[in-house]
Amino acid sequence: MEIIKAEISHADLVGKVHSRAWMQAYKDLFPTEYLNQESALKRKEEFLNAQNEHTHYFLIMEDGICAGLFKFVIYDGICELSSIYILKEHCHKGYGTACINYIKTQYPQYRIVLWTLEENLSARNFYEKNHFYYTGNRRVIDRGREYIQVQYAL
Repeated sequence: MEIIKAEISHADLVGKVHSRAWMQAYKDLFPTEYLNQESALKRKEEFLNAQNEHTHYFLIMEDGICAGLFKFVIYDGICELSSIYILKEHCHKGYGTACINYIKTQYPQYRIVLWTLEENLSARNFYEKNHFYYTGNRRVIDRGREYIQVQYAL
């Protein structure tokens, strides 16, 4: 497994993998109408519009195939992990933990925080197994209906 920084030349790949893995992750949580608004083009444009010194995308590569990606934003001494998406066929192989370990070793000066859906118990269990703790912070988001997100930190 190799973790590589996503470059402009990876824009199509980022769009495809991000969109597909996102839809797989939320298919049982978000309404179908909301999921159907997702597209590889939308995620590609999001990636291209996020080219700045604070936002970082990385690809998880295995034998030349992209198994997933992760994204974080750095600000005020914080590294906010906004995405870890692994394609379903590559889940449970340690890639998610590798992403977290990569951030911890490459960006040790930052406090890592993230938001996840309160009802996404598999994600919450994953973060807790990786030593994240629930901060007590909550917020409401709209994804076709209102959802509560909870914040974790490391």
